[in-house]
Amino acid sequence: MHRRLTNLRFWILVFAVGWLAMVFVSIAFWPDPGAESPDELAAEVTNALRAHDFHKLEPLLAVGGEDVAKSTADQFRTARVESGVYRDGAVVIAYTHGGTRAEFRLPVEFSDGRYVINPVVTPRG
Repeated sequence: MHRRLTNLRFWILVFAVGWLAMVFVSIAFWPDPGAESPDELAAEVTNALRAHDFHKLEPLLAVGGEDVAKSTADQFRTARVESGVYRDGAVVIAYTHGGTRAEFRLPVEFSDGRYVINPVVTPRG
């Protein structure tokens, strides 16, 4: 037993098996993208834009991934996000920028049983 515990090949094998097990477990428990309800989606998008955190915004997007999440969050870097609600099929973000109050609309889609936003205009046919 002592010889096995001091054998480098044994520890390389243990490390490889442990690494693969960790990857499989993390994939199995990976959270689904989007939110369960449009109101929950609006709250999560609002919080992500308030924090200017594109990592929180990225899993809420239907398309675009990191690039779209980063550019969307960057648009609110100098703005103050006041509120966000779900209204008329979109998440409506109320914000103030340079003393001017405005609204930003992000269309909501229902995809794979979850609600996601789609900031990229996609034609439907």
